[in-house]
Amino acid sequence: MSLSKKNKLVLFLFTILLIASYTAYKYIYKPHKPIAEKAVAFSGSTDSFLEIVKTDVVKWQDVVVELTGTITLIDTKGIMLNNNNIYCQLEDRTAITNLQKGQTLTIKARMIGYDDLLEEIKLDQTIIK
Repeated sequence: MSLSKKNKLVLFLFTILLIASYTAYKYIYKPHKPIAEKAVAFSGSTDSFLEIVKTDVVKWQDVVVELTGTITLIDTKGIMLNNNNIYCQLEDRTAITNLQKGQTLTIKARMIGYDDLLEEIKLDQTIIK
């Protein structure tokens, strides 16, 4: 049973489409890299980072930073650093039980936004170093 040239072409194009679709799916839905493995774009104190972000907010969007600061508030989902200017959503919420107000610590997190009105930086995927 021989396939005609037209059927061979259709089968070939279908195979190419199938391979291209699979490749696109794998590219689009690839797993995210954990925050612990990402490179740090800024490392320093919370005060200096706040001043830098005020000058150019867009540059720091979706960037991993490592900050050292003092805890000023603890809630169920995260902590506030630097006189309530930096909110950190913790990756491991069980770590909150080991933290105390006034404690100085270093965190690694991704910046997700800056509120001009409250002058507050929001970080997520925060891990305590």
